[in-house]
Amino acid sequence: MSNEKANGNGDGGSASTANVVPEYVQNLGFFDLFCIAVGVIIGSGIMTMTTRAIGMTGRSVVLAFMMASVYVIATSIPTILLTSCIRLIGGAYTQFSLFVSARLAGLWFAISLTSQMGHNLYAMTFSTYFADLVGRTGDNTFMRITSAILVTAFYAVNFFGVDAMAKLQNAMTVLLLVTLAYFTIRGLPQVDFANYFGGEGWMTGGSSGLFRAATLLVYSLTGGTSLMPYSPNAKNARRDVPLAAVISTLGVAVLYTCMGFVCAGVIPLDQIYYYTDAGVLVGRNLTVICRAFMSNAEVAFFIIGGALMAAATTLNGVIGSVTRSAVMMSIDGWLPKGMATIHPKYNTAWKWQIFYYCMTMMPIIFNLNISQVTNVTLLGSYLSSFFNIAGLFKLPKMFPEQWSAPCSKSR
Repeated sequence: MSNEKANGNGDGGSASTANVVPEYVQNLGFFDLFCIAVGVIIGSGIMTMTTRAIGMTGRSVVLAFMMASVYVIATSIPTILLTSCIRLIGGAYTQFSLFVSARLAGLWFAISLTSQMGHNLYAMTFSTYFADLVGRTGDNTFMRITSAILVTAFYAVNFFGVDAMAKLQNAMTVLLLVTLAYFTIRGLPQVDFANYFGGEGWMTGGSSGLFRAATLLVYSLTGGTSLMPYSPNAKNARRDVPLAAVISTLGVAVLYTCMGFVCAGVIPLDQIYYYTDAGVLVGRNLTVICRAFMSNAEVAFFIIGGALMAAATTLNGVIGSVTRSAVMMSIDGWLPKGMATIHPKYNTAWKWQIFYYCMTMMPIIFNLNISQVTNVTLLGSYLSSFFNIAGLFKLPKMFPEQWSAPCSKSR
């Protein structure tokens, strides 16, 4: 198989671009990739979706977490197999170009472009919790300024290379895991396990409620396959990328299930969620549960190390990989070739970073509500994922040597 095709060049771009494929510094080890994956998986969703899921199914939320874990792992298998075979220089774009259609690869960029604006939602989640922490709850101006500062800071860190990003991600992810583990260890002794299973608070929504809760919680467990764009920077991509994706997803699934026991078993269920006058289910903040068995100092620690770091690690993780596909699309001729410039010292696609920084900042500066725009792109994203997974059945035939070779022996 030619190097040109393996890097994603082909029908959609110039045949002479193979010699300008960017050579990223390969300095990410397994721990770096693991922290990136965990940081992306543990986002703000666990802080808000857990209590809503409890409202749907009660204490059986632990079963919902298990069901969601099985689904996420099963749907991740094709991408995990892909990353164990080849190093994807252009991330999801390379995958689409190789296994679906190089001629339609430009459609992938059109589908994904709008959703990139949604990165500011992670910053806004951070700002919401931070405003609560410092007593500025509901202050929209304060939250927008905080979001702008956070986005600027993370883009600045990522400008100085993936090594700087990874070091920051490692520190934040360790703090995040310590905080959630502390919450779980402190809370489990408070759970009445003798009466936890069965009874009035078990399967409150029946089987349909359990499946609804599991479907909701799927979004709090996705993210392990987000490592694919980092394969160009991995020291041993074919071993470490899929291994980190699997271990991070399984580890977080176990952690979430244990947290589910605490969230649903410490205080009465009716204190965890409520319904609006219009009948809409609303989950309360996890700090309501924290205050049942933690001191004020511990609650503050949970907000800083848990809620804030969950949003921050996700934002940093997605910013670190956002330029990969755009660079390859520029090289292939779908986008201006001049945008593919890699910084000679920091090995970053600084022009595309500036572009995405402006996109992320725009909704914050103009106070735009982009949730509706992002929702419109979800259908296209789902279709793209479906075609990507279906196309991966070509993998053994397209890359027979890589498919049969042991992952640990190929770098």
